[in-house]
Amino acid sequence: MNTTVNKNSLAKLSYKGLSLLTIVLAGLILVMPSCNSDDIGDNYYTFTGETVGQYIKNRPETYSEFAKLLEKSEVMGLLNAYGDYTCFLPDDDAMMRFYQSKEASSVDDFTVEELKKIAYDHIIKDFVITTDDFVEGFLNKQTMSGRYVDISISTGETGLVYTINSNSTITTKDIEAHNGVIQAINEVVSPTENTLVEAISTDDKFSLFYEALQATGLDVDLSAIKDDSYTPPQEWVARENAREIYNYAWQRVPRERKYGFTALMESNATYAENGINNLDELKAYAKEVYDAMYPEDASITDLTDKRNSLNRFVAYHLLVKKLPMRLLVEKYDNTGMNYESTGETHSVKVVDMFEYVETLCPNTLVEIRSFRPTNEYNLFNMIPETGQAIRLTDDFDNDAINGVYHEIDGILVFNGEVERMLSTKRLRMDVSSFFPEFVNNNIRIGNSLIGGGLYSERWHIPNGFCERINASSTTEVHYFNADDRFCDYQGDELFLAGLYDFDITTVTIPPGTYEVRFGYQPTGGRGVAQLYWDGVPTGIPLDLRISANDPDIGYQYPGTDARDPEGFENDKAMRNRGYMKGPASFRVIAEWWYSGASARMEEQALRRILGIYTFDEWSTHTFSVKAVKSGEFMFDYLEFVPLEVLEYEDIY
Repeated sequence: MNTTVNKNSLAKLSYKGLSLLTIVLAGLILVMPSCNSDDIGDNYYTFTGETVGQYIKNRPETYSEFAKLLEKSEVMGLLNAYGDYTCFLPDDDAMMRFYQSKEASSVDDFTVEELKKIAYDHIIKDFVITTDDFVEGFLNKQTMSGRYVDISISTGETGLVYTINSNSTITTKDIEAHNGVIQAINEVVSPTENTLVEAISTDDKFSLFYEALQATGLDVDLSAIKDDSYTPPQEWVARENAREIYNYAWQRVPRERKYGFTALMESNATYAENGINNLDELKAYAKEVYDAMYPEDASITDLTDKRNSLNRFVAYHLLVKKLPMRLLVEKYDNTGMNYESTGETHSVKVVDMFEYVETLCPNTLVEIRSFRPTNEYNLFNMIPETGQAIRLTDDFDNDAINGVYHEIDGILVFNGEVERMLSTKRLRMDVSSFFPEFVNNNIRIGNSLIGGGLYSERWHIPNGFCERINASSTTEVHYFNADDRFCDYQGDELFLAGLYDFDITTVTIPPGTYEVRFGYQPTGGRGVAQLYWDGVPTGIPLDLRISANDPDIGYQYPGTDARDPEGFENDKAMRNRGYMKGPASFRVIAEWWYSGASARMEEQALRRILGIYTFDEWSTHTFSVKAVKSGEFMFDYLEFVPLEVLEYEDIY
């Protein structure tokens, strides 16, 4: 382990110091020889020395209308400030077409709030995103209006063509400004204001699913947009605005509490291929599947009853998170601040990545996975014995104000085969997968690039923000999103401070008898905690300060004992003490505090065996932690391992 930097004792660092360094470096760059933009094509610009706002204002012949919009909405000052911004910049012709589409003639025909919304639709704050970072589908970072930008990439006569939200083309790309990057576009970014249900209703391709959605009353369950009662704590807002850095992390706090949903839908054509052409035939299909799963509910004919077969069928297609295509599983597999440019990820690529997501169908999960042999992502409920799985078609990332919908290539059901698949394998769940609020509010995937990639994001999670976290008033809940320097599963972790006392509710787990494990990293700044499972203590308190090579744990680096070259005998000895090495399925990228080819080869990555538990039915469970000795507490992941799997479980 690299111990040159102490992760837990670094002092606060003001972002103003970083800004001063940026100014000095910028000045040095300006006096150095630079490339001529003509040398790299007409659609490139080199660094202008202007802020994003100055670049726009200084070119009235092209951008006077957007400049007026920024001035009247009072957003121009933002684009002249320190920070990192990506601005999609429409020219005057695009603005005039936009006015006409709204039956207006100028910015004077809009209110200040309307203009601010339009401006925010074009700005991604805190992140510089160049076309090198573009992928098909939504960008991972939202605009200031809280919407995703949809990217299409095609090949034109002179190179790649980038289309924004299906109707706007980047005309000049990657214009480097002092505080960000500009992507010049030929149409105004104008995302739909439809809710998810409204968006589905306008797409004739899915009219049968929409009819079933209405008939079951589940459309009402998809209506929530934002919790208007939520107010962010002002102390933390001030810290974020000041760009306060603590332990190499930018202090952040969610400004809104938004809801989100995902619909996975079969098209009318897919239904027809399976002999389903109307609602009655869809009812019959659903009854055949779900009456076999829930025979006690076979007589329920009320379509709005959650136990009705058609209701279960439709509800199983509705996920309780807004998940653009790359946030289904791919982005968690490819975590790493600089992944797009380096290809370095926390995942060991011989191992598949899994996500488990709850649906609106009570007590069910959808498994979303990668599959290395074919290099595929987003396989739903794959049955290993047959290879059968549901996949996305090329009609994905259809946006709505509170959700997204994707077309799938087969009929998605929760049947006995799916239940057996889920209940007979190791389920490893990243801590952040328990909280829909993290992905719905753009918290889970952040990978902050401020300071040249030096700083990650540390989110303060106010009490009550996450429905599945119940914390005492003396508990500070924080979340680090993916950081290259953490030897964490998916690179992220939940981090608690203070005299903590909290409960976390898991997603629903299949019935069965499981060994349940808790993944964490011990360091000197941690505390001592009593762990509970469903309210029952899980043995003696866990001292999170004790290193893995302490005799009470007994970690030995695999390969150091000639008599135990793979470390398997040491595995048995550690298990007898209630511990396990980390899995060989993930690793650290930047070796600041951790090292090793994988978490298994890193003595600071551990699993604590909580115990063996029998779950009689599908249900959620409670993992509780109470401080015995003050200090930090970190939570990486949970594992649920059926007893029959223990006999042949791999090191991954």
